[in-house]
Amino acid sequence: MKKILLVAGTALVLAGCGEKGDFEKAINAKISKSKLCYSLQDNNIVFNKGFPIRVNSGYRSAGYSASDEILKGLSEQGLLNVSQQPNGFSSVDVLEVTDQGQQVEFWDKKDGACVGHRVVAEITGWTEPSESDGLKVTQVSYTWKLADVPGWVDKDAFSGVKGMAEPEEAKIVLVKTNNGWSAR
Repeated sequence: MKKILLVAGTALVLAGCGEKGDFEKAINAKISKSKLCYSLQDNNIVFNKGFPIRVNSGYRSAGYSASDEILKGLSEQGLLNVSQQPNGFSSVDVLEVTDQGQQVEFWDKKDGACVGHRVVAEITGWTEPSESDGLKVTQVSYTWKLADVPGWVDKDAFSGVKGMAEPEEAKIVLVKTNNGWSAR
């Protein structure tokens, strides 16, 4: 009897681990596609014309902005000087590479200044998969962190960027397909 219970218990534990792994794979396929970057409409302009660059900050909503936090990190680390210059009724950011910034290759022609990409740190829970509009769905709670952080990044200077210092909580809906779980 004890052997049967032990085998059944082990099977349940392993089944749970399989789902967690499947969920992590599906979520990573979705969230790790794009890098977390401070980017301009034309990043190549920096290489064609050089710094300083005038950037129209446009309307900034209140709250967290990864782009703003990366720009702050570049400034705090001493790679860029960021100042504001009047421009009619608003202002523009003026970005100028410092002497220290000229020693570091932090700007990519395609993506701008990137500090990594998101990956799942831990699956923390999920709802029992259920039917919704003929599809099997589940909501997964997880934490994510930044991975592939470039060596030039001083994590203290970029501590305002979510996922840099501590994992961040998130939720996502996954759909069961013929190829496993997939993020919506």
